[in-house]
Amino acid sequence: MIAPEALTDEQLRIVRHHEGPAVVFAVAGAGKTTAVVHRVRRLVDERDVDPEDILASSFSRATVMDLEGGTYELGVSDVDCRTLHSLGRQFVRMAEAGGHRPHRLDATETDPERLGALLAGRARSRLAQEQDLDERDLGIEQRDLVEQIGAWKAQLCYPDLEGAGLPDRARRHASQAEHDNEDFVTLYRYYEEERTREGWITFDDMLLEGWEALMRFDEVRGRAQTLYEHVLVDEFQDISPVQYRMLDVLTEPHRDDARRNYMAIGDGDQCIYEWRGADPSLLWNFREEYGGEEYRLSDNFRSRAQQTALANAVIEKEKRRRGKHINLTQGFGGRTRLVGAEGAAAEAEQVVETIQARLEDGRSAGEMAILVRQYAQTPFIEQGLIDEEIPHRIVGNVPFYRRREVQALLRYLFWGTLEATVRTEGWFEDRRRARWYVDRFQKILQEPNRYVSTDAAKAISNRALSQQASVAYLLAARKSDMHPRTAERVGRFLDTADALVERLEDPAHETVEWLIDDLDYETYIRQRSAFEETAERRVNTARSLVEFARGHPDARSLLGHVKHLAVSRSEEDSGEEAVDIRSIHRAKGQEWPVVVVPGCNEGTIPARRTETTDFSLDAEEGLPLNLLAEIEETQAEKGGMTSERRAEERRLFYVALTRAQEELFLFHDETDSRTSFLEEAQAEDRLSTCRALRKVMTMPPDEWDTGDTIRFVVGAGTLHLDRYLEKWWAPGGDRADEDLRRSVADRMREVEALETQAREERARGEATHSPEEETRREDAAPVGEAPGQ
Repeated sequence: MIAPEALTDEQLRIVRHHEGPAVVFAVAGAGKTTAVVHRVRRLVDERDVDPEDILASSFSRATVMDLEGGTYELGVSDVDCRTLHSLGRQFVRMAEAGGHRPHRLDATETDPERLGALLAGRARSRLAQEQDLDERDLGIEQRDLVEQIGAWKAQLCYPDLEGAGLPDRARRHASQAEHDNEDFVTLYRYYEEERTREGWITFDDMLLEGWEALMRFDEVRGRAQTLYEHVLVDEFQDISPVQYRMLDVLTEPHRDDARRNYMAIGDGDQCIYEWRGADPSLLWNFREEYGGEEYRLSDNFRSRAQQTALANAVIEKEKRRRGKHINLTQGFGGRTRLVGAEGAAAEAEQVVETIQARLEDGRSAGEMAILVRQYAQTPFIEQGLIDEEIPHRIVGNVPFYRRREVQALLRYLFWGTLEATVRTEGWFEDRRRARWYVDRFQKILQEPNRYVSTDAAKAISNRALSQQASVAYLLAARKSDMHPRTAERVGRFLDTADALVERLEDPAHETVEWLIDDLDYETYIRQRSAFEETAERRVNTARSLVEFARGHPDARSLLGHVKHLAVSRSEEDSGEEAVDIRSIHRAKGQEWPVVVVPGCNEGTIPARRTETTDFSLDAEEGLPLNLLAEIEETQAEKGGMTSERRAEERRLFYVALTRAQEELFLFHDETDSRTSFLEEAQAEDRLSTCRALRKVMTMPPDEWDTGDTIRFVVGAGTLHLDRYLEKWWAPGGDRADEDLRRSVADRMREVEALETQAREERARGEATHSPEEETRREDAAPVGEAPGQ
């Protein structure tokens, strides 16, 4: 932790904030935690605030651990550093202690984070029983239900708002849960009924019930409002409505002479969880809501000029934000490269070559990260890293061939090869292959589409083993005994099985693509996903197998290659330092010397739905055809994306750009459009400006000629370098002295004088022609030619 005398002027203003509400708008890599913990130290050491009267909080455990560690390093103990979930839990416990609620926090030894899955499972079982269905036929995955209910609770949405019995002051902030699939709402209601019966409080309920305790019980609210004299909340851009409302009540002044000493710290440009409830406007509008002071942390202590310049250019195009830009502190070293390749496989090859080159230059694997928009991008990259024996670690997911959506397709292909063997060569000599054959058969009858009951599938499998016969033939023989609807489903499966066996010799990518379409796999995935973001991720994961299969002559070749990758990966030493592969979402708050971002294409960053918008209107129905064409073109360009979603995608890209400390590599597939975020930012021009400035700034200013000075002044203005030149520029490794600063200022004044002179000359030239003369000149110009051309 840096010493107080090393704090910047911006950090010191936050540290010295006297009292009352305040909001801090920070940029990426700005040292927010440093400012917060030094403020805590000052409150304790200089303002005589009891450490126990200070709350330092965030939604993130990692952030809270940083706050706790920082205060400890500064010699301050007993500050209440806790997550917002823990804060809510504290209010629930207060309600229990006061006799307002039964004692439920310790009602079970099960981890509260696991209770949601248990309750979701019971709710699904109940609905399936009521509808006389197998749970797998509900079309709602347990994990999706847990995520959806968590999002509803974060947004103060109830399964039965009327029945919740909220007091009026709470009711105006709450709403009724709604979903396109009404079964989600029904399951939410069953989930809550089961939770009430058990007396459980899940991880999500710590927030919702904590807020309710404050709103329902005057005693709890009164006690809570006396707990803390100062409340500081970091990463405020990612808090949800329930967290916001809980903090709003907590920080209400409880005495006439009390102040709301409430400080919110965050970066709205890094809000990347809107799709699950975060609302950056809560940060942006903080001052409008509470008044008080507004501060900025604009110095970035992480990245070099090329990264900060590009990040600024990307995020400045977003209108829905508080205007601020990253100020450079780390100089013009490092580099940023924009790299194109012909196709996904070639792009992955370039990514791996880049990693390999950095390793040969002396970098360690642990100094590098590959950040993907979705994990569907990793198959070719994984293959390349395995082939080059580069240790790597996938954070937040499993290798692509083990992902559920890919496994379902591989399972079909593998069973198809076994079915073809039975049909052409007879039964298996290897007992293991016979067991694989019937096991895969039972699984593909259940997922993605369910054709018969589990018991029926097992019975047919057992008969196939005893008779050494094709499971497909045995299933077909039983069709006449089945209910008509079941027989229809079985007929579809048998058609798929026959077509699959016929297609096994076709190019592998064609077979996989056909299989996805034949199973209507995308529809299956979308209907079972609670969020569009989740659905898109799963669809793209399934479709990643199509691209990965390209180049394989048939399905057997693809399966053999996947098996080779699985064996190769299992032989890796998991304890070895490794290249980090993770989603951009999971990169937030992290940094690496080298960052690689593949997939900088439209449709990937920003992510776009694969389905297209259907425009059925024509001119006769009230819309002119040219307007329809314009709408369709706009939808095609933006992928049918709302402005809010596009804004979040831009912020996500901004997060990726600001993770690099020294080197940043942005890859794109040249067979598709490069991301509009780079085009709008005029990325090449920004990077070119950085390179030109770097060249000039390595020279002593008294050696600059007029051209150098012009490049310096124009570039410095374009890149917002005023603060860098004043505070951080250190030619030759030493902080610039006053003589040098005066020299630079003199040069900048010279250019300003030249610009002024040029403007005056233009003005004098324009004044030599009267308006009447100018009109005659325009009238005399030939048709189709502008005056002066």
